[in-house]
Amino acid sequence: MFVRELKRVNPDVCLVQESHVESVNEGMKIESMCGYKAIWSFGCNRQYGVGILINNNLNYDIIKFDFDHSGRMVFLDISINDVNFRFLNIYASSPSCPERRAFFDYLYKYCVTSHFLILAGDFNFIMDSSLDKLGGNPDSGTEGRVQMRKIIQDFDLVDAFRYLHPKKIITTWRGPNVSTRIDRFYISSRFASRCLKNHNVWPCHFSDHDFIGINVILDNARSIGPGYWKFNNSILDDGSYNLELRCFWQELIHNQNISHEWWEHAKLEIKKFTLAYCKRKSKIKNSRKRDLERRYTELVLAEYNNRGDYLDQINSIKKELSALALADDRGCLIRSKSDYLDNNEKPTKYFLEKETKRGKDKIITQLQDLDNITYSENPKLLEIARNFYLDLFTRESIDITLCNEFLADLPGLDNDVSESCEGYITLNEIQNSLKNMNSDRSPGSDGLSREFYLYFLDLFGPVLVELYNSSFDNGFLCPSQRLSYITLLCKDRNNSHLMKNWRPISLLNIDYKILSKVIQRRLSSVISEIVGPDQTCSVPGRTISDNLHFIRNIIDYVKQKQLDCAFVNIDSQKAFDRVDHGFLFSALSKFNFGPSFIRWVRLLYKDVSSSVIVNGFVSELFPVTRSVRQGCSLSPLLYVLVLEPFLIRIRKDLHIRGIKIPGCIEDAKATAYADDVTGICSNLSSVEHLLATYEKYGRCSGARLNKTKTMVLAFGNLKTSTQQFGVSWVESQKILGVRFGHDITADDNWGKICNNFQRVLFTYEKRDMSIFGRANIVKVLACSKLWYVSTIVDLPAGYLKRFNSSMFKFIWGTKKFEPLKRQILFHDRRYGGLSVVHIYYKTLALRLKHVHNIINSKNVKWNYFAKYWLGHSLKNLDSSLASNSVPHGQVIPTFYKGCLTAVETFSKLYPDFVWHGECTTKQFYDLLLNSLFTELAVVRNLPQIDFNLVWRNVNNSFVDPQARILAWRLVHDIVPTMWTLFCRRHTLEKKCAFCDQVETVEHIFYYCDKVHPLWGVIRNMVNILTLNKIKLDFKLIRYLNFPKLSKFQLEVILVLVNLAKQVIWGNRNDARFRSKSVTSQAVISQFIEKLRFRITVDKSRLSAVNFYHYWLVSGMFCDIDREKLVFNF
Repeated sequence: MFVRELKRVNPDVCLVQESHVESVNEGMKIESMCGYKAIWSFGCNRQYGVGILINNNLNYDIIKFDFDHSGRMVFLDISINDVNFRFLNIYASSPSCPERRAFFDYLYKYCVTSHFLILAGDFNFIMDSSLDKLGGNPDSGTEGRVQMRKIIQDFDLVDAFRYLHPKKIITTWRGPNVSTRIDRFYISSRFASRCLKNHNVWPCHFSDHDFIGINVILDNARSIGPGYWKFNNSILDDGSYNLELRCFWQELIHNQNISHEWWEHAKLEIKKFTLAYCKRKSKIKNSRKRDLERRYTELVLAEYNNRGDYLDQINSIKKELSALALADDRGCLIRSKSDYLDNNEKPTKYFLEKETKRGKDKIITQLQDLDNITYSENPKLLEIARNFYLDLFTRESIDITLCNEFLADLPGLDNDVSESCEGYITLNEIQNSLKNMNSDRSPGSDGLSREFYLYFLDLFGPVLVELYNSSFDNGFLCPSQRLSYITLLCKDRNNSHLMKNWRPISLLNIDYKILSKVIQRRLSSVISEIVGPDQTCSVPGRTISDNLHFIRNIIDYVKQKQLDCAFVNIDSQKAFDRVDHGFLFSALSKFNFGPSFIRWVRLLYKDVSSSVIVNGFVSELFPVTRSVRQGCSLSPLLYVLVLEPFLIRIRKDLHIRGIKIPGCIEDAKATAYADDVTGICSNLSSVEHLLATYEKYGRCSGARLNKTKTMVLAFGNLKTSTQQFGVSWVESQKILGVRFGHDITADDNWGKICNNFQRVLFTYEKRDMSIFGRANIVKVLACSKLWYVSTIVDLPAGYLKRFNSSMFKFIWGTKKFEPLKRQILFHDRRYGGLSVVHIYYKTLALRLKHVHNIINSKNVKWNYFAKYWLGHSLKNLDSSLASNSVPHGQVIPTFYKGCLTAVETFSKLYPDFVWHGECTTKQFYDLLLNSLFTELAVVRNLPQIDFNLVWRNVNNSFVDPQARILAWRLVHDIVPTMWTLFCRRHTLEKKCAFCDQVETVEHIFYYCDKVHPLWGVIRNMVNILTLNKIKLDFKLIRYLNFPKLSKFQLEVILVLVNLAKQVIWGNRNDARFRSKSVTSQAVISQFIEKLRFRITVDKSRLSAVNFYHYWLVSGMFCDIDREKLVFNF
């Protein structure tokens, strides 16, 4: 009946549950009858069994597959019409089965994939009683949905039926008095949005389940092009590649003259060599994998015929396959470019989300052309994008008279300063530039990465020196150095059909970026000599905070003095992309840069061209005759120099009146950070003249004023002057990310930050990570969102409380109970804490650093306002601040009241602190935090133990993260044993999960009959390792204060002891919460299995030398026989 129905419906892929197929012969019989290729997980005793059947008429390639041994899960990685899928077919345990939770935990790892995921089958539970169930008890049949929600969230899945029919009620299984929708398809949301067409349900006459099916359109999925080759930095860890490339390079360079043609040929040959090497290595790896999978299949079939005879061999092969799979997991990490891997925590949502989000931000589904016609086909999208950037990057004529006018009064570098930027490129400059470039950035069209050049700098450094200087003499760069790929990032998802809402980032070849970095470093060393204090972007010693302090201080000042003032936030259309090269080079000359430096800059822009990448497809080349490239380190500084003539004109223009700065001879007229320019005017005619001056500036520099996005925030009498000059007059506006204006509340600046803070924590809330990893997430990803704004405006107490509450709830995984005082968690991990950020003290440190800057900074305009308000209050720190030669205000604004509070708090702790000289925000924070430090109770109670050693061993990174946190909890005595919970009145039960004794820490981890034999096994291992130097008792097991050992001995023992504790605690939880029967032999067996797996993993990730010292040198753990691990225990 099934075969007949299959032929009638004729699906491309069919997922079968409860197949009752028990053998290869039965499976092959079905295949021959229906004309499908099948992958089975066999059932037994006419129960269970799942399969995936692929229509032989389909254009497909099987990548890999796997299945369980109980007939409940099978997965298949397959390429269909060049689109990669993972089909995961399940038949979940019945609701009464205690293994339901374990099944979904087991399923979780199979959802980790970069392919489109389709998870389907009989889930045996419902997600929503109101929509997925008719009749019966509405509160039953939901066991498993908590685990399923985690899978849905972590892997960005949607229920295909609910995606199309959010409120429709339908069922797929019927019993006597109840019917439910327990058969479902879950698919990747990015696939559903582009490809899901419909979802069908139709009756099955030979089952109590209905058929369900989905239709998808693969044409929409097949919209990603091949992209271009990029060097995989992980190959640099391969010693064989290193040696072979060095030999290959000597052949390439032998008796060769360094020329453009040779260098282009050499880079191409390096690419070919690398591709061939990787292909050869992959072939060896895949051959081993195929052999293992073939042997695995053979053993599984043999096991069905002779139960129990082959389990050890099957498990051994599975472990080796798992070790090989770790390399694929690392690929996920490489692509997502994540820096936050906590040792060997698995790449789940955090990494996958970053990777898929990168893709989503770059995928273009439709674009509108100049005739307002919308297209979605890739060739047309590519044409529209290319035409847009061809037009944008094509130079327009400029007004030479205006050019001369704006460049007439530029300051010039002193000749000796200008001379420091001159001359040929040196090897030392190349080395410094490479080391200071950001790592893990996408390479250019040749695919060679920064890491590649840095690793082989001894080979390529001298060649690059000769190549660059030769290019300087000849007047042009190599063809590949003049080419850039433009990748697009969406700025506005709601209007992504408009090209103007995509930001172009130039992917430049590293050999170009090295040269531009050298020039950038030369320019950076002198730019402050010629650029006024109003500009801060990329100028050494200046920060964006200078702009924001300046704006906030002016607003507070004009409000106090009731002055008229208008802040004109100028919006420049495509500012970096419209820079005229002629104006740039003329400005460099007027700034008195020497001919050599100007020639280098010209060289970087001589005959350059670009291709735009749309959905992985690369357009034809087009010339670039204007712009400074976004993605080049030199560009921000060049833009600063191009903008400076406009700002000089504003400063000198008597028709533009700004705000008088107390104690300063200059007015406040403008402030700028890159293309974020804010004019400051005291009357309407000044606003009008400012806008007119910028439009004049645009006619000679290429800049274009975007009046529709230019905003004016007015105070005093100017507040009523709305709708003038064609720009928007507003009550408040964001300037450089901080909202200023009238009647600004805490929510205006902190509401969105709070939402983002909590969203970060929610994103990682379900991820299986250690408490150390959670503390890291709080520090690096959540709290980092607070510091920028809290540098400028106060953090209200209400929001501080919300941040702290969310932060500690996330760290502990609960808001009901915190096992340790928060004060302890603020301690550094070296002293038993978690290095959790003390938010209040960090904000105090930011205020203290601001006061430190007031005392030590000179040439910053915001400082005049700060001294005006705080001069008398800070005279004890620096008497010159109270000088009568400058005015002083009486009413101190809120921000500076916070600064005084910080100084008062700090001075009580450190009355002799010297405020002159260097001191960073971190140093202020550490000093504040030190005042909190108190000796931990455990340290005080055990003075004979060296706790510096204890914490060092607890934090040893060679140990698994989850084992580390258990060790940390044991030292702090916060492991939730039944005795601990009883003492805290959380339970009335005290008994051990394994026996009738009271479950104390000492009992469950050492003395219990079910676990004590395990320590006998470990004691024997430790004795062999250390020649009986260590007496392994409970105190040593708990506090890890091992005597002096070699690094390798110590770390192996730490792994053994901590792994044992982890196994014990895991079995205890299985016994208590899942009613699992546990024997002492089972505990030992599980420890041995996990230790073998750990050694197998280490073999794949450690160098051969380190693996030898860790696991081979004693001869106790394993040997290697013909590259295979042979365990000796």
